[in-house]
Amino acid sequence: MQKEKYLITGIGGFVARHILRFLDTPDNKTVEIIGIDRGIGGGTFEMQHCVCRPISADLRDVAVLESVISQFQPQRLIHLAASSSVGQSWHEPAKCLCGNLTILLNLLQSVKAAMTANPSYRCRGLIVGSSEIYDNAGETALTETAPLKPQNPYAVGRMAQEELVRLYTEHFGLDIVSTRSFLHIGSGQHERFAVASFIRQLLDARRSGKKETVLNTGNVDLLRDIADVRDVVRAYFLLFDKGQSGEIYNVCTGKTTRLRDIIAKAADILGIETKIEIVPELLRPNDVPVILGSCEKLKERTGWQPQFSLEDTLRSMIG
Repeated sequence: MQKEKYLITGIGGFVARHILRFLDTPDNKTVEIIGIDRGIGGGTFEMQHCVCRPISADLRDVAVLESVISQFQPQRLIHLAASSSVGQSWHEPAKCLCGNLTILLNLLQSVKAAMTANPSYRCRGLIVGSSEIYDNAGETALTETAPLKPQNPYAVGRMAQEELVRLYTEHFGLDIVSTRSFLHIGSGQHERFAVASFIRQLLDARRSGKKETVLNTGNVDLLRDIADVRDVVRAYFLLFDKGQSGEIYNVCTGKTTRLRDIIAKAADILGIETKIEIVPELLRPNDVPVILGSCEKLKERTGWQPQFSLEDTLRSMIG
């Protein structure tokens, strides 16, 4: 039986680990995966129901991607690799902006080259983008037709990413579905992201036997549309099957949660009293008060619905 081949960039990241768990099910015994990331171990490792071969490589080197895609010829491509910290993009704007665009351009060029060399070859791509590109003025749920107005260097790059995808789908016939993914959280997320940082500080307090603690935070009165990463991954695979090529889909819940309330719920689960201390270094320029998305287009196209509550998600992160 012919295997279904996946190429996943950013295989060492938070979301990729949940994608591998999704694929490693009895229904996916024919899946073969190549994952690319910097600094990841080589060799082949067997999961329970599928095989993943990680490759350590710098995706800014187009020759690496051209070689992998021409030889492996994946039927499905998931592009996750990116410098994804909004806060860090203010400290290293060139690294974030130029690096992310170079990686995507190399990927698109490599797929195009493989299609040119083998006209019968087809690859379905899912390019993960960000809701950060919206003009988040007001509390109206943002649809895919809402005005775009990036407020940080990371978001500027994400908007340019969408234009690159548009060019390659319209002019070269690449089969690509794109997302504007809103904030998503879950187990294994790096603590440089806000909610994971809250959880880490609370867990440190519990390990120390404390019944109360002080949390160092940025602005915790922001309202954000926050999804469980497991729901997000399921949306990605539904878009693989049902999304329209060349289209962009919000991946979000359609409701907001205040960051302060997330802290309170996590602290309640752990039985720890908390006080919040705002740290100036953790405040971001131009942080907008409310980010709320509309997921109606995603729901209408795929039938997707979120399945995990905020408490479910926090308990998965607490362990």
